[in-house]
Amino acid sequence: MLRSLLSPTALIICGVFAQPVLAQAEPAKQVHIGVILPAATDPQSLEASVAKAAQQGAAMAEEEFQLNASMFEMDFAVVTAQANGADVVAAADSLVADGKAFAIAGAFDAEEGRLLSDWSAAKGVPFVNLFAADDRLRNELCKPTSFHVAPSAAMYLDSLAGWFVRAGFRNWFIVEADTEEGAGQYARLGRALNDRHFGAREVGHAVVPAGGAIGEDVLSNISGSGADVVVLLTPAEDQLTALKAMEAAGIKLMVTGFPYPETQTRSFFALSREAAPKLGSGMRATAWEPTLDAYGARELNARYMDRWGEPMEAAAWATYQGVKVFFEAAMFGGSTEPDAVLNYLSAPTSVFDVWKGIGTSFRPWDHQLRQPLYLSQIDETATDAKQMGLLVGELPAIYMPGTDPVERLDQMGDLASQSQCRF
Repeated sequence: MLRSLLSPTALIICGVFAQPVLAQAEPAKQVHIGVILPAATDPQSLEASVAKAAQQGAAMAEEEFQLNASMFEMDFAVVTAQANGADVVAAADSLVADGKAFAIAGAFDAEEGRLLSDWSAAKGVPFVNLFAADDRLRNELCKPTSFHVAPSAAMYLDSLAGWFVRAGFRNWFIVEADTEEGAGQYARLGRALNDRHFGAREVGHAVVPAGGAIGEDVLSNISGSGADVVVLLTPAEDQLTALKAMEAAGIKLMVTGFPYPETQTRSFFALSREAAPKLGSGMRATAWEPTLDAYGARELNARYMDRWGEPMEAAAWATYQGVKVFFEAAMFGGSTEPDAVLNYLSAPTSVFDVWKGIGTSFRPWDHQLRQPLYLSQIDETATDAKQMGLLVGELPAIYMPGTDPVERLDQMGDLASQSQCRF
């Protein structure tokens, strides 16, 4: 009842200040957070949908946290730059030049994640990875200055295995992109199926070139494999191409794909069902779902819809949360000095409310944010963007009584004993 009586401003303030703190400290007086946003040259592309959502998430975070900062006479700002690929390093340099930003949030693919992680370690600047899922960033390429709001590939794949196997989809055909990242995803999905789910098995496997069409031989193998589900470990555009080809070939199976940033947009949902009205209206893993209507997510989704007239997609959520964790580190740690910020983010007593129903924290062995993930069903006929996807699954089941939240959240992704990360 209390929540319904609070204004949106009060909700924001309560959401920030209801966090455990390391020690009572005066908030830092200047808090400037750098965010590197994707640059999209084609406004009709899937990349443009991700870029727009990220920009709006950053703008909303700045507007909302300025309300809190003003209470403490804090000079707060979110400073942004747009860059892709190798250009993110120059963008990061420009954002921290002359003390403009004390920390950087960014990375929307594996290359950007690696470059910014290396840069942060070399510069000693705290970095939050917003959307790069590549497991190597949490393993052999990990850095002590990097933290991951982005769910890892291992978390996504463990969730997909959990959802589909429990729903009776035990026979898997896996289509893997001929890339290092695709090979890593394939190996990790195999571990999820073999080690965690009795009775699940791979009945077929194909490696396809990134950017290429799925061949007739692969289509034939899928048709004759006896699979219950096909998983596309390929880039977003390749997933659309494969869906269209499979539907044209008369394949009638559940099809899902690896949740790259572009696939977690309503634009992709629309293109998926357009490419394949039946196969393309399946279920997709997401880091955030605009129809999530619990845990305070209702208010966050509603505020975003009121502000932008669009549903809050995963890129907007991730960018907002990247700003939020740095804001809280400066607020509660009382300093924007790198050591103080890094200590706050990594402390086991630091808990972050990311509106997923449970206090989350960064794992000490790889700095991955523990968090639930969601399964969205693409609606075949919806015209309203928000209703184009519908929340149908959540993992882990954090609401089950008598369980340790951290232990339950650590059921997804790599445990310390499995990690190759060495800080």
